[in-house]
Amino acid sequence: MRRAGIRRKLFRAMVVGATLSALAVAAVLATNAWVAHASSGRAYTSPDAVPSRSVAIVPGTRVVDGKPAVHLRRRLETALMLYQGGRVKKILVSGNDSKEAPEVTVMTAWLRERGVDPADILVDGGGSRTRETMNRAAGVFEISDAVICTQDVNAARSVYLAEAAGIDAVAVGVPTNLDRSTRYMRNEALKTTLAFFESVFRRRTSSQAAEPGPAAAVATR
Repeated sequence: MRRAGIRRKLFRAMVVGATLSALAVAAVLATNAWVAHASSGRAYTSPDAVPSRSVAIVPGTRVVDGKPAVHLRRRLETALMLYQGGRVKKILVSGNDSKEAPEVTVMTAWLRERGVDPADILVDGGGSRTRETMNRAAGVFEISDAVICTQDVNAARSVYLAEAAGIDAVAVGVPTNLDRSTRYMRNEALKTTLAFFESVFRRRTSSQAAEPGPAAAVATR
């Protein structure tokens, strides 16, 4: 009798676990589909095809030995092409700017070395996440329209977060082979689900209304 009761409890626990797992998978699939649909038609594969906007937004990512790693370099190259082609007037570089991850400092230096007027580089050291980058772009820098320069697998989420922040956004999705990495794509799917729920249930972060400070400036030095 006692063993039968234990078996029933184990069976119920397995059913509950399986049900919760199925619901979690369904939530991830549904939210990713929603974000892809909401961003449909706003991601371009070439800087030559993207419509003009006021600002190019470059979210930060990995730097190595004071230089942008390959994915960040490709984002910066795309922003530079947009700027040189007259499709954007300014470039916002946003990310971490710590001793361990000097993303913003590296991005600013890279652009200045290639002839971008320092007055046309907007510097945001408070973009620790893509959501923060977009919220601060709208709230601190008062950007209302932008081209986001990111990898193709990140384009839909980035546009969705920008739109949620009130920015009329499009993206140039830099071609990459990141979609071959199961781990990376799983993480991107989870980030997209988080972006959806945060956009639905949370108000914009307090940083959106913050006054520009040391972490928000024009690269005039």
